[in-house]
Amino acid sequence: MSVKLYDGLRLTAHAPDLFELIRLISKRMREVFRELAVPIIARNVARVVDDTEVRERNMGGPLHNYLVYRARKLWLDEQSGLDDRMTFHDPLRFSIVFGQVHDGYGTRRLAYPFAGNRAYTDALLALEADGHPVLADYHYQDQADRPKEIRKDEWKRRRDDWNYLLDADDRETDGTFGHLPGWQLPDSIEGVFDAVLLGYKDTTIDLNAHRTIEHRMRRALNRAVTLDLDLDGVNGINRLLTRNQRIERAISQFLDTAEGKAMPRPAPMPGARELDVMISELPPVYEPPAGAVARIGELYREQALAGD
Repeated sequence: MSVKLYDGLRLTAHAPDLFELIRLISKRMREVFRELAVPIIARNVARVVDDTEVRERNMGGPLHNYLVYRARKLWLDEQSGLDDRMTFHDPLRFSIVFGQVHDGYGTRRLAYPFAGNRAYTDALLALEADGHPVLADYHYQDQADRPKEIRKDEWKRRRDDWNYLLDADDRETDGTFGHLPGWQLPDSIEGVFDAVLLGYKDTTIDLNAHRTIEHRMRRALNRAVTLDLDLDGVNGINRLLTRNQRIERAISQFLDTAEGKAMPRPAPMPGARELDVMISELPPVYEPPAGAVARIGELYREQALAGD
């Protein structure tokens, strides 16, 4: 059986019992979730604020709920259009399972996280008890050379340990971790959107801190250049990624020039406390100058011709 367990972990001698460890993990993972969720919410609110349709809508009162509701719907619509087998579907998911191996070498407690963002795994490895790490790397893959810093006997032990927990010969487990105890992050971005909509405490989002003027300008330039080049979005994910990378590089090249640095920046967005504003008080939609778009388009074509 091919085994690729890149994120395998081992509980160190300093790790507490499983109940206390799950308490530590759940607290820290929910903190990481919020750190990752807030910029996503801010980005989607910013997209709605910058949308001309908001100004064309005949709104006679506060806009806070309307903006957040639109941002929430934008997020959900995009998520529903993704195949749940894709690695970037539900990018803030997190769960972890635990297992134990006992043999002539002693007892080893193992853990395996399933995370949509590397920040979760990094936070796990940084967890400490009394100043000592509670989790350590215990990865294994049988289709790669053994890392030089890992002894041959330990590498073999890792293989045997994970094979034992996977229990590939058991028809019920089918070579998965589904039979092991674990913990799953209960939070969702949809839930945080709802908390913002309902005005729960500790849901203040500083839009300008998470979606700066520079970010808004880059997004507007990226969109304008894409439309100017008449690029379609049905050519496969690899081609789309290459296209976006080239446009980003072209924008960076232009913004580093004297002309780019002198470009007027769009007005700041309202903060969370100022979202309850009349439609006429919102900052104007930023439209990139035609000359800037044309120059960025030229830089993009130069990259495409060079095959970069």
